[in-house]
Amino acid sequence: MEFGGLQRTTLSDFPGRVACAVFTAGCNLRCPYCHNPELIDGNVAPSNDSALPEDEFFAVLDDREAVIDGVVVTGGEPTLHADLPHFVSRITDRGLDVKLDTNGTRPAVLRETLDTGGVEYVAMDLKTTPDRYGELGADAGEAVERSVELIRATGIDHEFRTTFDPGVVSAADFETLGELVGDSRLVVQSVDTATVLCPDRVRETPVDPLAAIGDAVGECPSQIDHRE
Repeated sequence: MEFGGLQRTTLSDFPGRVACAVFTAGCNLRCPYCHNPELIDGNVAPSNDSALPEDEFFAVLDDREAVIDGVVVTGGEPTLHADLPHFVSRITDRGLDVKLDTNGTRPAVLRETLDTGGVEYVAMDLKTTPDRYGELGADAGEAVERSVELIRATGIDHEFRTTFDPGVVSAADFETLGELVGDSRLVVQSVDTATVLCPDRVRETPVDPLAAIGDAVGECPSQIDHRE
């Protein structure tokens, strides 16, 4: 595994757990609002920490075993790394729970990782409707649909998330996204315009995103809620 950094403690990223978050390096999408642009090419660590070797990461886990009970594996995009399933198993062998953040563009690696039985929670980003992924640098719409189906079929606790940048996903697009996730939770996140990949392309989230969605589609789907 190639890492871009480590957040040693987080109380907000893994529901019900005190966790650390490890950032994998590299991403196959180019979202204008990406708030970890340093990780995209896989060669620079995020500002909160420095890159670290895998053995050093596990040494940190061993040192903090009395403090944390979970690990968030995020990125970048973790499923770009073929050894992700083995990495997850090494974490769970230490008695820690794993939350996986993914963009869903690599369903085969996602399936193999979930088949380890070590992932307790999945958060998958739906960047836009499947037919628009080419605008973000990857013809991945079909793969994203397969990942949604896979996650929903596993019974693992999960959520889907969409950052509401109107240049990437319109209010009307949430009708399609709501149909895609079925009765699963879809969290609408507001754009953070600080330190983004393409500041000149980012458009701010409407002040009341759920109202904007409701105005566009007639009624905001009930499984959609908003998180700042």
